[in-house]
Amino acid sequence: MNPHPPLHWLRTFASAAQLKSFTKAAQALNLTQAAVSKQMRALEQALNQPLFNREAHGITLTELGERYLVEVQAALNTLDGATEDLFGLRQRGVLQLRVNISFAHWVLSPKLADLYSQLPDLQMEMTHTVWDVNREPVGGDIDIRYGTGPWKGFSALRLTRDELFPATGTGTEDHPQLPLINVLGYRSGWQWYAKQTGQPELLNRPQRSVDNSIIAYQMAAQGLGVVLARSSFMEHAMANSSLRDMQMQRCKTEEGFFALCSGSAQLPQAGRDVWRWLADEFEGV
Repeated sequence: MNPHPPLHWLRTFASAAQLKSFTKAAQALNLTQAAVSKQMRALEQALNQPLFNREAHGITLTELGERYLVEVQAALNTLDGATEDLFGLRQRGVLQLRVNISFAHWVLSPKLADLYSQLPDLQMEMTHTVWDVNREPVGGDIDIRYGTGPWKGFSALRLTRDELFPATGTGTEDHPQLPLINVLGYRSGWQWYAKQTGQPELLNRPQRSVDNSIIAYQMAAQGLGVVLARSSFMEHAMANSSLRDMQMQRCKTEEGFFALCSGSAQLPQAGRDVWRWLADEFEGV
């Protein structure tokens, strides 16, 4: 028994079972009736079970065939749906934009009204990532991710150039035991800041860690610690109103957010439009 029948046999089985005819299935699949019959006999032999009752007036499914049809149809629907979700979007002119969730929240979301105002016919699917790993394949038509580069084999557009500085909630008083809030995944974190500023004593404080800056900034706003704020994120009205700069030394970081694509000339028209908008919006960064 072959536990993994070929996919085209399963599609033929589903068609023949639903149409209750090898002849009609052959017409629907652009095959000969003999080819359909041969595939179904091969499938039954591979499974070592009869799937069809072959009668003078046509075919019907055996009890096992009926049960198998339910499973096969569900699997084919899942496969067809995934194919449509992943590849049908481009055929319909839908731009796939993958964005680091923190950048999307603090920087991109306040600018979306302008984007759609300039490109009112834009159809875009935006998905988010939390962690950015350099070896992870670039996803979507445009992928906005965090790092330093170089981005070998891809066109890259720098979107942020940040200074990092300590910040806490607007009503929170600093004291030596106020915890440091780490954002996991950033290489320029508290260890880096303490070394850059010659303040190793900062690391004596308790530390709390989360995997994204959205939660980290909210924790700091609630007085739960000190976050190493990013200047581009602090331009967001929510961050600016709920956090205060502690007036400690600022440090520039080479890390930042970049838009990546396989090549702007290879993008669909919607992608080229969005790429130009990003270039204009973040010009001079």
